[in-house]
Amino acid sequence: MNLHNRLIVSLIIILAGLSSLVTAQTTGGTLTVAVQAEPDGLNLILTPATASYQLVMYNIAEPLMRYTADRELVPLLATSYEVNEVDGGAEYTFHLRSGVVFHNGQPFTAEDVKYTFDTLLDPGTASPNASPFAYIKEVVVVDATTVKFITEGKAASLVGYLASGKGTGIIPWGSDMEALRSNPIGTGPFMFSQWIPGDCLIFVKNPNYWKPGVPYLDKAIFKIIPAQVASLAALMSGDVDFVDRMVAENAIQIENDPRFKIVSGPQNLAQLLAMNHARPPFDNVLVRRAIYYAIDRDDIITATDLKPEWGSPIASHMTPMNPYYVDLTGMYPHDPSKARELLAQAGYPNGFDTTIYLPQPYQLHIRTGEIIADQLREVGINCKLEIVEWGIWLDKVYEQWDYDMTVIGHDQGLEPAANFAKGFTRANDDGTSAYYWQYTNYFLRELLDRGNETFDVNERKMIYAMAQTLIADDAVLIWIQDPHQLEGMRVGVMGYRILPMYVFDLAPIYLE
Repeated sequence: MNLHNRLIVSLIIILAGLSSLVTAQTTGGTLTVAVQAEPDGLNLILTPATASYQLVMYNIAEPLMRYTADRELVPLLATSYEVNEVDGGAEYTFHLRSGVVFHNGQPFTAEDVKYTFDTLLDPGTASPNASPFAYIKEVVVVDATTVKFITEGKAASLVGYLASGKGTGIIPWGSDMEALRSNPIGTGPFMFSQWIPGDCLIFVKNPNYWKPGVPYLDKAIFKIIPAQVASLAALMSGDVDFVDRMVAENAIQIENDPRFKIVSGPQNLAQLLAMNHARPPFDNVLVRRAIYYAIDRDDIITATDLKPEWGSPIASHMTPMNPYYVDLTGMYPHDPSKARELLAQAGYPNGFDTTIYLPQPYQLHIRTGEIIADQLREVGINCKLEIVEWGIWLDKVYEQWDYDMTVIGHDQGLEPAANFAKGFTRANDDGTSAYYWQYTNYFLRELLDRGNETFDVNERKMIYAMAQTLIADDAVLIWIQDPHQLEGMRVGVMGYRILPMYVFDLAPIYLE
């Protein structure tokens, strides 16, 4: 081989080696992430808060199934399952993964699955996340690696719920529910290390994780930084590597900076204006429709997202990411004249005064509320804005239902029933709504029950299309947008992908 050819071969070998270095997933290091909201507890059986779900689900607590970033439903702690229809119901048999241990060293078995769901469904637990699983009659341990769910009715939504429902992460048999609030134990790729209230949460690598080679990081630190201006400053200075759910104003500032990058995409979050149907005038459908006509979604998206591609308008309690979504955005076009006409028909020719509660630290919802107040003022509805801390919002609005209107985001599921289970089917003993917007529709509940009783995809699509249309016609809520998730990070942060659920998935991330 002559010198020229030897040089060419050497260059090819060097380039191939460099290529492998670039694409290899390196291990080790600490990722510091700025998050806006502090969890109100780390036991997902006991809290409805998405700030808790976002950090614990898939990272610490693992369910039987999971959704991937490509929206695929795949086994996690289960390896496979089968469904058998029986008289009056169904039996879902799950075959479990062997060789899995909890963070406390306890082996994972079918007994832990039974304990988790028995606890979730126990009325004494008073879990805010139990209602989607009310049709589970019994969880039966077949053997150490096989567990059976026996359901009332076909429960077609069960498998999807198991991948995404709050409270479905398997906990060790005999766990103390109160202890798990501050020290969660699961089987996930990361273990809980420390929570410094008001400052940060620290997760460390699980050295005994069942999946070889995962995770790549040694440690993850979630810094609680409510103010977006402060989180941007922390990223610019190098105090954090990653800003979760960055506001558009900050994303625009760094998108052309070679030190940083933006990962963006739909987050499957329904941002909405909720109204308390138990309070006049929101018990009047004409008033609710008037509010809908007064709202200009495009104006809100332009003002909050800054780029049209960073937000998707919605008019349904689903988002376009869901295969069951129906586009109803044309039902209530922006029409202030129509809004004033409907208000007059409802007995409010001069409008009325009301209050919109806005949750701190969610600047997206606060800014949206400010814009909505301006738009409603044009049709005679005078809105006082009350900005409250997240914990106060959860207590006052979500728990006590003591509000007029509020702007919030609801994380949505890919299983269609997950989007309706709490808000439209949760009921008191007298049949009235037991959810914070207080809407009751018995026909809708029957329709949603039917959606849970068929495995036929086409039939389910028809049922959920009818449900979405009925809810929109009643103007139960004012749906605004699926604001795209904007994640700002150093260019050396690799592997991050947005999930179709409100979860920050640490496992695939590595530092280049």
